[in-house]
Amino acid sequence: MKVFYNDKYTAPVYVFETTRKSREIAQAILDGRAPGSELVDPAGTVGLAAELISQTHDSDYVEALRTGEDLFLAGSQGFTWDKGIWDMAVNSTAGVLAAVATALETGGFSGSLSSGLHHARRDEGRWYCTVNGLAIAATWAADQADGQVVILDVDAHCGGGTTELVGDDPRILHLDLSVSSLDEYEPSGENQLVFPEPRSDSMYLEELDHLLDAVPEDTNLVILNAGMDPHPTISAEALAERERRVTDWCVNHHVPAVFVLAGGYIGSVDIDGLIDLHLHTIRAFAAVSTDNLEHAVTASS
Repeated sequence: MKVFYNDKYTAPVYVFETTRKSREIAQAILDGRAPGSELVDPAGTVGLAAELISQTHDSDYVEALRTGEDLFLAGSQGFTWDKGIWDMAVNSTAGVLAAVATALETGGFSGSLSSGLHHARRDEGRWYCTVNGLAIAATWAADQADGQVVILDVDAHCGGGTTELVGDDPRILHLDLSVSSLDEYEPSGENQLVFPEPRSDSMYLEELDHLLDAVPEDTNLVILNAGMDPHPTISAEALAERERRVTDWCVNHHVPAVFVLAGGYIGSVDIDGLIDLHLHTIRAFAAVSTDNLEHAVTASS
């Protein structure tokens, strides 16, 4: 399975998990800790990413990210601006696009070690999110093929930036499972925002199953915003089970899928514990090869 990453994902000088953890996770993949996955540089889609960022986000905001001339706007996600901010944003977005292209082409799974996406608005960043690669990739994917594109957001926090950017697009279904009200919004149409009550492992997984049941039959791609920040409210074991249920659902319904890292922070865990959490996602996706998906499709036909 291709997992997209390059060193520019961690280009900013500003030190925070969003600007650093992908390097550690990439090293874990190189060390063989996620069998069946391989790192691939998304350099070939950087031009497309820059073009789509400019189409999606306000021109003043994009210019601020490129140049830093408006430091307040360039740092609206919470990072002190330097030229690495733009490099991170465009390469991270390129990775999501490359993963989507791979999944659509192969009918299988792919991913990108991208994070800091779903809070970003059209005209500013918010809460450590600079550019909304989820909205950009989902819209681009919807242009490539008929059928629904589903953003399944299981980050701890609500994806208010994503719903601002794609909430009215009938081709994209936004399903959001959150354990925090940060960036809460009112979903439109068939989109859903749910909170497990009580916030237990069992209720969390039950709500996940309900969202998977809501995925339309004509879905041609699932994009998983695979935040690990529901931990420790939700156990590491339940988050690993979450990833297994998502990948099993996609195999059983013959739907290609893409993951991004999303949230996950040092606090309740150290950096080694954080890497272990994110590896649950990569291992679950890598365990299902394109051959397995194609076999499932053949067996059902």
